Amino acid sequence: MAQNSITKIPLNKYKNVKPDLAFFIYFAVMFCLYGFTWIQLGIQLFIIAYVVIRKINNYRITLKLNDIKNIILLILWFGMLTLLLYLSTKLWAYSYVSGSKTMLGVFRCFGIGLAMFLYADSTEKAISLIQSFAYASMVMCIAALITTSPSQYFQAGEEGFGQVIGQHRNGIGAVCAGMSVVCVYLKRYTDFKYGNYMAGFFVVLTFLTGSRGSLIQLLILFVLIVIIDKDIFRMMTKTFVFVFAGAIIILLLRNIPILYENIWIRFEGLFTTLSGKSIEDASTLGREYFKEIAFEMFKDRPILGWGLDGFKCYVRDNPIYKGYYLEATYSHCNFSELMADLGILGLIVWYVPTFFILIKGFKYRNSHPLVKITFFWLISMIILDYARIAWATHLESYQFFIAFLIIQFFSFEVKSINKNPQMLNT
Repeated sequence: MAQNSITKIPLNKYKNVKPDLAFFIYFAVMFCLYGFTWIQLGIQLFIIAYVVIRKINNYRITLKLNDIKNIILLILWFGMLTLLLYLSTKLWAYSYVSGSKTMLGVFRCFGIGLAMFLYADSTEKAISLIQSFAYASMVMCIAALITTSPSQYFQAGEEGFGQVIGQHRNGIGAVCAGMSVVCVYLKRYTDFKYGNYMAGFFVVLTFLTGSRGSLIQLLILFVLIVIIDKDIFRMMTKTFVFVFAGAIIILLLRNIPILYENIWIRFEGLFTTLSGKSIEDASTLGREYFKEIAFEMFKDRPILGWGLDGFKCYVRDNPIYKGYYLEATYSHCNFSELMADLGILGLIVWYVPTFFILIKGFKYRNSHPLVKITFFWLISMIILDYARIAWATHLESYQFFIAFLIIQFFSFEVKSINKNPQMLNT
């Protein structure tokens, strides 16, 4: 079978795959009780123990070749990032943030990443992880709705959307944007009963968070689904539906006061500020200044950067930029944060493996619709790295872990079928 002709996996092959209860519990507890350190630690030890017990056979942990390949990938990617951040604190960090939990958070994400990569020893297990993540995300969103005052919907800040459960509206929005489309595919191709309803719920929640980046990510996903289609008639039909739905959404945004004030006006301010016509949005202006500062820091220390929390420490010590006072925080951009904190080495460690998986996703996208939607999901997350830091929180990191695993295992499966075509009949 020719290698350049990608084998198609039967659409119904994963129709009986179900979520894993233990991982659902883990994700739900982590997402809803994010601010409770000891609860976090307890549930993390629980999921690690669960995975280790499942892998023990005759008092030995058994690993398949593909398990080893995936774990090596994780170590060379997220493990190396964790190591770089730790070494920077000992050898070249510019300064320190009092009470910073960045290093601990990244280390714990790496530990859970190892557990996830050990658990997922097949395509089915990788799909089970994303199902568990989706259901837990639903619980998180319901908890955020219940614990957030309606007056704080669309809002950030100390009382903003999701703050009571320890989340930020941008993080919740990022999850909702991805799950809005992923759940539809899970419903269609796996045992995921309420996927379509959940997708609709996640779309609504994406708007309620008020996260502009998440709304842009949702738009990117819809555009990718529409334009990347071999069937011209189907693509034209989807384009018509997309344009029609978009026109309705624009009318709603412009004519419903709460949507106009919290979404439409903020997007107007975003584009006006970025165009340079006038300063309409202080948040957008601040983020652009953050990127400029990060680039200046990168030019001063291009190889290793300024170390863990280097950007935040630098802004803390130099808060005035172009006559504006800037709050000491992170750069709100994965590219600029890595440039400032870890230099060229950090960019290589994070993005070389990421683009390796992205290329794999492109190559195998037509093997099964679940690969295609995961490929689109990964593209949207990488594009939105412009407005987020992808490795600093559990919510963001787990999405990348799952996307990596799904694309990896589908690629392994296609290669196995190419070597043994009889597998298609099993």
